[in-house]
Parts: sequence; C-alpha cells; structure tokens
Amino acid sequence: MNELKPYKAFCTAIACLMLAACAVQPTRVQHDTIPEAFAPSERENAYGRHVYRSLSDDYRIDENGPHHDQITKVFNHLAEAAGVDPNDWQIFLLDAPDVADIRAVQGNYIFVWSGVFDVIEHEDELAGLLACEMAHELADHTDPVEFSAASELLFGITDAATTLGLLLLTQGAVNISGTGITRWAYVEAADLDPVDRVYSDEQIEDMAAIALLIIEASDYSPDGLLEFWKRAEPEGPLQEKLKRLSREIPAQERLAIFETVMPQLSIKQNLDQAPADLTGQTVDSGEIDSI
Repeated sequence: MNELKPYKAFCTAIACLMLAACAVQPTRVQHDTIPEAFAPSERENAYGRHVYRSLSDDYRIDENGPHHDQITKVFNHLAEAAGVDPNDWQIFLLDAPDVADIRAVQGNYIFVWSGVFDVIEHEDELAGLLACEMAHELADHTDPVEFSAASELLFGITDAATTLGLLLLTQGAVNISGTGITRWAYVEAADLDPVDRVYSDEQIEDMAAIALLIIEASDYSPDGLLEFWKRAEPEGPLQEKLKRLSREIPAQERLAIFETVMPQLSIKQNLDQAPADLTGQTVDSGEIDSI
C-alpha cells in the first residue's frame, strides 16, 4: 500500500490542477462596432507560421484551385467591409475533403479545410463562416490562452510532482524533467490549443455581433449564416459533418445566439432576396443544390 502513496499524491495534484487552473478570459468587446485591426507583430506572425507548418505536415495546401480563388475573393470583400488590410492576413485552403472546418489563429492566419464546400450551399454561407473567424481574430479570442498567477504557480508545483511521481513509480527508469508538462496537458485536455479552441458563450456572443456587422457592411446577406446553422439540425444529414466546425456548441445554440444578437444590431433579414451561388451568380433559393 505504501507504494501507492506517490501515485495517489500525483493523482491528487492533477485533480487539484484541473479544478483550480483558470484561464484568463479576454476583455469583452463592444457589440455596436467592428474592432480596429492592427498588423500582426513578429511574435504573432511566428505563432501563425508555427501552426501553418504543423498543419501543412498533415494536409496539402491548395494554392491554385477554384475553391482557393473563391475563398480569396470572398475574404477580400469581407476585409474591405471590416476596414482591415487583406495584406495583413494569411488565408490557406487545406486539401481535406473529409474535414469541414474553418479556423483562425493568432497572427491573422485563417485555415479552411476543403470539406467545408460539401456543407455550404451558396456564397453567403461561406462569407458568414469566414466572417465568424475574422471576428474571433479581431476580438483577440485567438490569442494563446493565459492563466492566473495562482494557476501558473500550481502548474509549476504539478510539474515537479509529475517528475517525482514518475521517478518513484518507475524506480528511476523514467525521468521527465522541464517545465510546462502539465500546462500543455491541461491546454490539450480543455481544448484550448489554437486549432481546436472551444470558445466560451461570451466569446461566441462577441463573435456573432462582430461577424454580423462585417457581413452587413459587405455585399453578403447575414441570412446565409442563419440558414446554414438552421440546416445543421440534430439528427440531420449534416450533423456528423459539422461536428468539428461547431466544436462543442450545438448548432441550435449557435443559431439562438445569432438570432438574439441580430435584432440588437438592427440588422434586417432579407429572406426573400435570392442568395448568390458559389460562382457569384444569383440563384433561386428553391433550386439550390448542395455542392
């Protein structure tokens, strides 16, 4: 039984860490204006490049295909509407037909997995999804997660406990030293890493307000975003494909946030206006086929 004491102490430390570690939440943004954009710093650029290199090891980068050109065109329109310089942003299309996702990371990097073209029906929906990621970046939601001083102290203590526990349990056969072991483990377990970040309800609300303002200032309709999440109903054909894109927030919850925020911004819906298909041509909304 005495041999289990180090193990119990180790587990207790980990449990305390998971309960006490507290990520510092970004400051809330105003819902009546698009945040001012700044060119990323060298440190922020380095962060984005790091994520790019990691993803490019797993996916081929599509730099010349029609979907790449479509994304670039839509993004440039949104950037103009948001008052940001598109030259300060990097947008990449990852060749991954089985993955439907769009994700922004620090450094003004946006990654689009090509499977997203199997779940959108027209250009307004693509614009809406891109605007959401632009909004997360403009609201600083993509900044690396920060922790309180108390949590950082606890991370250090738990790092030491982890090293000692493994030494005792393996009788010196395994020796892991260094700092950041449990901090990294917590970030991964809590989905706080840059690509799989799960945002809080408050961050989703801030994002929704900014994204809708960007879309309203553009040639695109905010109804595309609403219609997209309406199709992502439970047990519907898109549910499994959209699991990654929605992260851990159900489509109905996202839709409710957008529908709550929209009237507050005095944004009017135009459901009778025919959306543009992915070639930019106006189409009959009753004749839109899935791509």
